[in-house]
Amino acid sequence: MIPLFLKGYDPIFISLGVVSSLTGVISFVVGGCNKKGLVTFVGAFLGIAVTCVMATFFSKGFHVHGAVRPFAETLLYSGFYHLNLTKIFLAGIFVASSGAVMDLAMDISAAMHEVKLKEPGISVKEHIASGMAVGRSVIGTMTTTLLLAYSGGYTAMFMFFMSQGIPMGNIFNLNFVAAEVLNTVVGSFGLVTVAPFTALMGGVIYRGNREIASKILLKNKA
Repeated sequence: MIPLFLKGYDPIFISLGVVSSLTGVISFVVGGCNKKGLVTFVGAFLGIAVTCVMATFFSKGFHVHGAVRPFAETLLYSGFYHLNLTKIFLAGIFVASSGAVMDLAMDISAAMHEVKLKEPGISVKEHIASGMAVGRSVIGTMTTTLLLAYSGGYTAMFMFFMSQGIPMGNIFNLNFVAAEVLNTVVGSFGLVTVAPFTALMGGVIYRGNREIASKILLKNKA
């Protein structure tokens, strides 16, 4: 991914392709080459895609430039003037949140798999509702994980600003602070979308085909 960035290829498409491939490998290695792995991959991929779209959309409102990242300007001064630092920054947003997205998708998929084993006759609607219930419980702690992970490294910076009596509104309007806010907000919203995506795909993949086949057989007998 990094060499392709340096050659000037679109960072968003390259990183989306790399993250999608990594998600597929991890989903099927951890979950197995079965329906559980498939549900995890599809749910995580849809969540990552939404995070990518949201990062591109919200970056315009935040007016954040990619030069806020460490070594970004140094990279330009090294002769790589053709690089689009803003797109590289946006690509980093959904790359950074992709691990949490995969984690949440696997949690929901594994839970729905266990529900299916324990209650084979569960309906699609009830199965999806079970997945959503698990998702609601996990999302709250996962978004907090993102917030603490992103903000923990800036403790000294916030202490300095507060010691100087700088208003909180001014602090959050600084470019590098706004960049971290954008990172956290977009990553959190991306996580929120993973739960319904994974629950819906789990309901369809685990139970949908069997119920459709049963309806066709009943119709033929009638």
